[in-house]
Amino acid sequence: MKQLLTILFIGFSSSLFSQEKVSFLTPPPSPEASFTQQLVNGEITVTYSRPLARGRKVFGGLVPFDSLWRTGASGATTIHITEEIIIGDKTLNAGKYALFTIPGEKEWTIIINADTTLHGAFGYDSKKDIHRFKVKSEKAHSFSEAFTIDLNEIINKGGGFLNLTWENTAIKIPIKSPVDEKVMAEINTRLINGKEQNAELFFQAANYYYTTGRDLKQAAAWASEAEKADKENFYYPNLLQKILADQKDYKAAIVVAKRAVVLGEKKKMTNAVNALKKRIAEWESK
Repeated sequence: MKQLLTILFIGFSSSLFSQEKVSFLTPPPSPEASFTQQLVNGEITVTYSRPLARGRKVFGGLVPFDSLWRTGASGATTIHITEEIIIGDKTLNAGKYALFTIPGEKEWTIIINADTTLHGAFGYDSKKDIHRFKVKSEKAHSFSEAFTIDLNEIINKGGGFLNLTWENTAIKIPIKSPVDEKVMAEINTRLINGKEQNAELFFQAANYYYTTGRDLKQAAAWASEAEKADKENFYYPNLLQKILADQKDYKAAIVVAKRAVVLGEKKKMTNAVNALKKRIAEWESK
């Protein structure tokens, strides 16, 4: 009987230890995230992990001041760009980079590093730094439980800010495309200094000045030259009437818009013509 009880006990114990280990499907403490944003003709993709505050003091506590930070959690935070951009005051070629920071009470050091393979900051080598610069620390508009990176305040000249937000702190890293400088240089070389007489070049320069909020008087002059060079192109007077309207010269805008209507009707551009007629009626009622 004693031998039977021993066998039963051993069998029962074995069944307990042979059971599978219990594993709860708990949410990750620092969920992974990524986003892709078009910037001019290229894209910028940021991949990172988002640690949570969970009632802790973050900067100056969980993340010490004046110490290297992985700028997230888990693996290194990476920035992948498909065409060159200017970050801070340095141009980066297309490629993939790691983002590190040194948080401070009043300003942060932003670090762009070539090594994207690290787990956090372990193994960080300052010799692989491509760029270092400082930005001011700001108070966030609202509390952020999760560390967040986004690209916002995008402007029509091809720039914006890479924002880092966590707890009550906000960091704004300036980013811009060098395309604007290149376009302006070409306009200066070909039109202003070179005096080229080309309808499409006049139009493109006028449109760029208009869409980027530059000298509207100059934009109108170029759009007018484009129309003089090619009187059958609907888009030339159509752009000119927009520029004149933005200058609040509605009398001149009406005259130009009516020329665009005639061209639009010839090409059966019904929607564009109807929109122009509506604008003309509004201006005439002023």
